[in-house]
Amino acid sequence: MGYRVNSTFEKLHLIYKVGRFSFSAGLLVLLLSIYSINREIIDPFSLLVLAVYSVVSIVLFVTGKRALLFEFLLDELFLFLLVIKGAFSYGFFSLFLLFPILFSSLFLNRSQSFASLLVALFLQVVYFLTATNGFSLESLIQFFLNGLGLVLISFLGQKIKEKLENQERYLSELEKLQEETAFYKRLYEISANLAHELKNPLASIKGAVELLASGHRSEKLMKIVMNETERLDSIIKDFLSLSRPIPKDKKPVNVKEVVEEICQKLNGEKECSVEGEDTVVKVEPKSLYSAVDNLVRNALYWAKRKVKVTVNESGNWVEITVEDDGPGIPEEEWDRVFEPFFSKRKEGSGLGLSVVKKFAVEHGGFVFVKRSSLGGASFTMRIPKEQRDESSNP
Repeated sequence: MGYRVNSTFEKLHLIYKVGRFSFSAGLLVLLLSIYSINREIIDPFSLLVLAVYSVVSIVLFVTGKRALLFEFLLDELFLFLLVIKGAFSYGFFSLFLLFPILFSSLFLNRSQSFASLLVALFLQVVYFLTATNGFSLESLIQFFLNGLGLVLISFLGQKIKEKLENQERYLSELEKLQEETAFYKRLYEISANLAHELKNPLASIKGAVELLASGHRSEKLMKIVMNETERLDSIIKDFLSLSRPIPKDKKPVNVKEVVEEICQKLNGEKECSVEGEDTVVKVEPKSLYSAVDNLVRNALYWAKRKVKVTVNESGNWVEITVEDDGPGIPEEEWDRVFEPFFSKRKEGSGLGLSVVKKFAVEHGGFVFVKRSSLGGASFTMRIPKEQRDESSNP
């Protein structure tokens, strides 16, 4: 059975357990009230049976994680003991038996639900032999009709169970098909975007090379070739970084020193400042450098004048926050900015922030974006200090 079917049956089982306790406790309170008024009407044995049944109901409610055959047999036995002493009539006994028979056919396999049905029929035979001094024609007809009702309700329960299972199987297959369709659709989109990103610089290089080949030599053409070649190299490196797994050779790295090195390298017309504390985390150094470098470069591109990077330590988490004073990111795009090839930059590949998210997720962390106190965007990446060493797993 699928997850939903199990969940549905668990809810039904919970309803049955609540109903069992409500029935036993409610009937106990009712009989106690009658007993307090007239002790001759109610047999003390019935009160004892109901008291025990109520306790058993509580125990089954607390401990019963899944439905078992013995609990339905206990229900049938307690009902039999109550009717045999006249707590209620045979008609009510037959009616009450429908519930354990129906629910046992829903929760148990065919052989167990059949065993529950046989016990219910056997208890009715015992009732007629002991309480009514044998079968009469009228009691035989009554037994046959009641027995037929129990058989039909058991059969109905099996059919409902099969229908639920078939429906869940169909829904699971449909969900799987939708997931596969979405996966291939996204794969096609990524392929098309990658082809588009590679096509533009290749077209520029081709045009420049054709002009160079025809004798139009100039520094401008050479610069176009160099710039577009670097752009192609950057796209391919980002795509490879996104597609290949993070290396396992993790080492202790001072995060603040990495951030300071990147900011010092990228400092220019726009200021990149670093705040916070020295904190060491065990990661693959190149992957951390690439993730932080992408965050800082993205912030510097959009910033007007200033980018601030803060490194903090909170418990077992290392937090790197990169803020800028740029235009910011609309809230409806906060989730999309981490998608491959989603970019608002004129010459951006849309892979940088995807590399950042991949690094964070593969190290057991996460990254999110919000509005910065500087007025622009604020990207926060959190990774745990203590990394689980997957290479040590068997």
